[in-house]
Amino acid sequence: MFTAAAWSTPYSFAQDSISSLGVTTCEVGSCSPMHDVMNSAFFALGVLTLLGALFLHRHIRSGREKKWILSLAVIIAVSTAATGLFPANDGTIIHWSAVLPGFVARHVVLVLIAWHMWHEKRLVALWSALCALVGLVGAGLMLGQALHFGLGERLALYPLPMWMAVTGMAVLMGLARRTVFRNVEFSLRSFRPRTATSRPRRSAVTAPRCSIEWQPRTIGVDSSETRA
Repeated sequence: MFTAAAWSTPYSFAQDSISSLGVTTCEVGSCSPMHDVMNSAFFALGVLTLLGALFLHRHIRSGREKKWILSLAVIIAVSTAATGLFPANDGTIIHWSAVLPGFVARHVVLVLIAWHMWHEKRLVALWSALCALVGLVGAGLMLGQALHFGLGERLALYPLPMWMAVTGMAVLMGLARRTVFRNVEFSLRSFRPRTATSRPRRSAVTAPRCSIEWQPRTIGVDSSETRA
């Protein structure tokens, strides 16, 4: 959006392609002064995609599908980074050789993730299937020229970055809930505020009282003496 705003001529998100923002030369009706920013963004997105693939393998069970998903993710990462290294004005063949592998692989990987996660994480599977469906519809409309090229291209390419952003945020929130929030909850439960308590008064020690009772002693007289 910032690179499009820097154009001297109005940039059309519906008609102009995304690659036009990275063109390094100025032509009539097409000049992108901030092409370095756009090409750097392509390269950075490729690096982030590769890092996302490294974290993704922990949530996918081992098997043939995992190898396919990770391989396609690497292809998408390299293709996206190469798009920034070889802009459109470097030649149509070179540029499309960098763009085309990622353009195809992004739809396939979303379909595989949806299929793989269906029995384990149904919500992730539905989200992946929705993004794959939108991307495939956009690609079909773009190739069939049913939409303007720029609009169809964005509809075909944007679902994968959107999937990465939402899924990555969900993973980070789940990780924070299991670690940080749990520690905070534990700390709150273990915290007990101290209340000021008065010391108990010492009771006065009283000495035991000894009472001596005097009982008079009577001397009895023997009955034999009285008889005498």
